[in-house]
This record gives sequence, structure tokens and C-alpha cells, in this order.
Amino acid sequence: MPKQPALTETIASTATIRLAQLPESTFYCTPIEERFERITRIARRALDVPVAAITFLSEQKQWFKSVVGWNVTELPNEQSFCPITLAAGQLTVFEDARQDAAVSQHPLVVGGPHFRFYAGLPITDENENLCGTFCVFDQKPRQMSPADRAILKDLASLTEREIVSEHMKAVYHSLTSKLGMARRESMMDPLTRLWNRRGASVLIKGALETARKQGSSVGIAILDLDNFKRINDTYGHQAGDEVLRKTALRLIQSIRDNDCACRVGGDEFLLVMRDTDSTAARQTAERVRRNVVETPVPTRQGDIALSTSVGFAVKSGNEEIDVEELIDRADQALLKSKSRGRDQVVEID
Repeated sequence: MPKQPALTETIASTATIRLAQLPESTFYCTPIEERFERITRIARRALDVPVAAITFLSEQKQWFKSVVGWNVTELPNEQSFCPITLAAGQLTVFEDARQDAAVSQHPLVVGGPHFRFYAGLPITDENENLCGTFCVFDQKPRQMSPADRAILKDLASLTEREIVSEHMKAVYHSLTSKLGMARRESMMDPLTRLWNRRGASVLIKGALETARKQGSSVGIAILDLDNFKRINDTYGHQAGDEVLRKTALRLIQSIRDNDCACRVGGDEFLLVMRDTDSTAARQTAERVRRNVVETPVPTRQGDIALSTSVGFAVKSGNEEIDVEELIDRADQALLKSKSRGRDQVVEID
């Protein structure tokens, strides 16, 4: 059977031109951040939709910076609705995609997840260049009221404000602007959408360099989920993956704006805490531990209770130390946490 076109030729042509003109966003292929996750959570509740997302597009692919209700990280543009939104340059709504000739044979309609409703708005970067979309989806047809459209526009505007915020310039822009897209992709953990071990090393090195120049301190915390193998053995690896993804979300909800979370292997996570002292680092680590353990993680196999052991170390302002030494100190603290009974925060002596 011949493959059905995803878009009409006119829309596809316009979208291709728009995508070819997109500047490479410093947000494309970067980790999840709580400030964007917060907006998509609000959108899901306010508009009563199962899926809400913030995406950034390149000429080939769409990157989901934040998405709730859909386990996806990226899509080829030909399998996405959002190039249509960028081609239109304005709010785009499909109230029943099966009945719309432009997208009735689109992969997201005829195949999983079988979306029927889509509404998307273009978003712009700090230079007012189109860079992505703010969008919502549903698996059933629905009409979008004027109030719904106003909410979507307000949330898209909030997203644009976050894009140009000083926080982005201070933390992510300094890293992502120096890295090409391919290298950023090599530094991402595809399961949790956090920085991976390679990314963590680059972040720590950058934090130490900044600390040397400013005479400030840097903290590193390493944590893992206690008895995680038992979760995989009891509930299966799919449930284990759900636990890791949701733990990642809890981490970014718990850390300060200027901190970063990474997954450095298996069930092990690492936090980079800039401009912190021992007291502030412990407070962050304790907040992370509480948020991980206080509420069981809902999975398809049932709710799973967690505990986590945390070790942390802080480099003082005038101390000379390299990346490996600082990580080793935090590792030693983690081992002490485990030896003392687990589910606690320990600082290396």
C-alpha cells in the first residue's frame, strides 16, 4: 500500500521553507527544566487535555523540551503537527483531525497515539525568531472556546518569557551556546531527559571554573534509589523506567533555579549546586530526598514506594580541586549514607 502523505503538498512546502530558515535554538536538545514543566502541567489542568508540550524545531526534527501525558522526546518533522503551526505563523487548531483533509492521514492520527484534536501556537526566542511551539493534544475531537484560546495564548507568552529569562542566560546559555547540536545530543540521557554522565562532567568543570573566578563555592550531590534492582525484579523493567523518569521530574522540582540534575548511570543521579555552602547544599539534598520518598510513584503496575541515599560534598571558595576529586568526595559520602542505614543525607567529613 502506498504511504499516505502526512500533510498537503502546499502546507508541507511552506513548512519546509520555514524550518530551513529556523536558527538553531540553544534550547534544542537540552534537558527538562522545572520552569517549563510547570507551564505544561498548568496547561493540562487548565485546558483539561491529556497532553501538553513545549517543543523546539530544527530542519529535521522536533525536540520536546517539556511534555506531560505522552512519553516522547523527539519526532521527525514529517510525523509532527507542529511544522504546520510554524508554516501558518499563528494559532493552528484541528478540532477533529480525522475530518480535516490537511491531516486526516497524518501519522499521529492514523497511527498511535491516534490524536483527534490539536492546538498549537508558534513561540519565539529572545531575538523574536520563530523557534518552536506551545501545543496541546487530545485523543477525542473537541471544540476550542474563546476562553480556551486565551489560556493557550497566555501560557505560550509565559513560555516565551522563560526563554528570554536571565536564568537561561546564566545557566544553560553558557553551556549550550558553545556546543553544537550533535554534541548536545551526545550529552543527554534519552530516558529521563536529564544531562548524562558526560554532560555532568562538563557542567561541573564549568561550575568550578566560574567558582575560581568569583571565589564562590560549588556543591555536588550523588544519590541513588535504594534497592532499585528489587523494583525491576518485582515489577519489571517498564515499571523501573517509569520510576526513573518520575524521579527525574521530582529532582528538577526540588532543586534551585541555578542547580542542574543529571542521570549518571542506572539509578544514580547527580546534582550540581552552584554558589552554595554546606548548609544550603544539605537543605537542597534533604528537599530532594523528601520529595523522592514522601509519595509513592504511580506506575501501570501499581504505586511503588521509594527511598534514596544521598551523599554530598562542597568545594569552598579558595580550595583547589578538580572534577574527579569533587565527585569522589560525594561518592564517599554516598557510601557512608548507605553504611549508616540508607535513606539519609550525608556530607563527607
